[in-house]
Amino acid sequence: MNCVRTVLAFALVLMLSSLAISAPESSQLGPYAVTFDMNTEMQYEMIPLEAGESDAAAFYGLQVVTDNSTWARVVITEYKELIDSTIAPQKTITVLNAAVNGFNVTSVEDTVIDGKEGYVASGVPFPGITSIPADTQLFEAVYWLDSEECECGPVSVGTTSVAISSTYPEDVTMNLINSLKIVKGEAAAVAGEQVLPPE
Repeated sequence: MNCVRTVLAFALVLMLSSLAISAPESSQLGPYAVTFDMNTEMQYEMIPLEAGESDAAAFYGLQVVTDNSTWARVVITEYKELIDSTIAPQKTITVLNAAVNGFNVTSVEDTVIDGKEGYVASGVPFPGITSIPADTQLFEAVYWLDSEECECGPVSVGTTSVAISSTYPEDVTMNLINSLKIVKGEAAAVAGEQVLPPE
């Protein structure tokens, strides 16, 4: 009888651990409710970044950190006017920005993020870059919350872009990207609760 109880207790602990691992994270970034599920046993800390603003846009960000070389970042940029949101030229910008930071982008793949058209680029450090661990893999993903085709020509326009950067393993990074949901404005359902934007 004791053996049966022990087995049942162990099974319950495993079930609860599994539920804890798969529970989605949520954060309020300015007027945006953000949820995602990295689905990992890796320990990490979520750090909201200080909101910023320029003449052209407002910025809201969240950093997820395990250690100095393992981190992810989600940055929402809300422009004050419509701007070009066409995906193709943004891929080029992502590749160039990665190179400036010491990474050689080896693939760029179109994907759907949060129900919207986007892409994921991945790269590794250029040979001889000693400031970055050689086994680091960088992922960069971009999509727009409100991109629409423009009657002004073969381009798209929007006001709100989302950029995700990550040095977590590919499976953890893709869990984040594939589960990411960002909602602005009215109350958003997050992990079964009502999350209201700040007044």
